[in-house]
Amino acid sequence: MFDLGAIFVCAVAVAVLWSSIGTLSLLLPVVLGHFFLFCNVFRIRRTPELIWGGVFLLNMGWHLSHADFSWWPVLLIQTPVTVALIGYEMRTTHYHGILAHRINPQRWGKHPPQT
Repeated sequence: MFDLGAIFVCAVAVAVLWSSIGTLSLLLPVVLGHFFLFCNVFRIRRTPELIWGGVFLLNMGWHLSHADFSWWPVLLIQTPVTVALIGYEMRTTHYHGILAHRINPQRWGKHPPQT
């Protein structure tokens, strides 16, 4: 229920902010979407999350410092970082996100983890 509330608040905030900051208001769903992806789906540990956040801040800062901001260059840099961090995490013995019982059967056995 909290997730739906967060999505609703994010959508309202984007709608309200769009008239004043335009496409920068899309920062909210990008960050919220990655939060859900990392915390709810793949359950990424803290260090890879912080790496993603640091790269995102540098990426956004660099692109915002240029007059012609566009989301495409930001996403072209950030998407491979996201995929690489998820792939890395899924290969560790600590992985406990989606399909963990298939990826890490030595940790979970035949039964999926109880979440």
